[in-house]
Amino acid sequence: MKILHIRNIANVAYNLAIQQKKLGHKVLIFDITKNYTSENIDISLNLPMKYSKRDLFNRFQIISKNLLTIIRKEKFDIFHLHDAGIFPQDIDIPLLFKRHGKVIVHWHGSKLRDFKKTFGSRYADTKIVSTPDLLEYAPEAIWIPNCITWHGLDKIDRNDDRIIIGHAPTDRFHKGTKYFLEVMNQLKKKYPHVDYLLIENEPHKKTIELLQNFDIMVDSVGFFDKSQVGWYGVLTNEAQQMGIPCCTWIKPGLEQFLIEPSGIVNVTKDNLRQKLEELILDTNLRKRLGKSGRKYVEKVHNNREICEIILTLYNQII
Repeated sequence: MKILHIRNIANVAYNLAIQQKKLGHKVLIFDITKNYTSENIDISLNLPMKYSKRDLFNRFQIISKNLLTIIRKEKFDIFHLHDAGIFPQDIDIPLLFKRHGKVIVHWHGSKLRDFKKTFGSRYADTKIVSTPDLLEYAPEAIWIPNCITWHGLDKIDRNDDRIIIGHAPTDRFHKGTKYFLEVMNQLKKKYPHVDYLLIENEPHKKTIELLQNFDIMVDSVGFFDKSQVGWYGVLTNEAQQMGIPCCTWIKPGLEQFLIEPSGIVNVTKDNLRQKLEELILDTNLRKRLGKSGRKYVEKVHNNREICEIILTLYNQII
């Protein structure tokens, strides 16, 4: 089977491609914009994320020309579109992709939350969401957890008394970074051996290296804004692999999708300080949650099993 992934959001396409290639499929990843969190992209146009209206026509020409060249050359069976199409209203799904193969739309977040389903997305053969909150916007879609590559790294044993609490927001507002910083400044005054590390705008490889120094990770802090995801991100799973206890906001209604024990501590702006203090003061609690989190990733985000589920979807529409 020949598969083309469009975009590599949170390295989901890359992780899927690794498994798909192992099973003998020909897989390429085509990215459009510069993305510091992506790695090992086959083709990237490296176009800027932000652009003016006067650049719109030229931008579309560049994308269309490059896409058509590779599509005509490779003759793909499946177009796996991460966050749907490229052009406004996803019009490229019926006008381009559907003319050359079958289409999977795989929504990952803000595009579906902010703009809802588009005219073009209705032409997809199958729809997937990567987090259960997105089922609210696309109830006909299938929730499939992200596959996470097993990086094989462990938390660094520093042999000191410090406790480092880490936070790596991709968006400060939506991740509740304001509340994280407020609480950390309070805790640092009370506990001199506690410090925090804020990671921003770093390549994925560098972020993972820094992650190894964390004793506790805070993915997001709930402050009950409708625009917040209310679920954990890929970085939580990467920290869990290292046995690091993770805090994030799981919003009401989504707890049913969380298979316990998950090793995840549910935090909001109102209980963040209390939950972090419990983790700071209880070494055994940190270890217990760390072990539970590692097992959770192995079970829920198993690369091989998730790849097989997605390949089954491909085979059903070909």
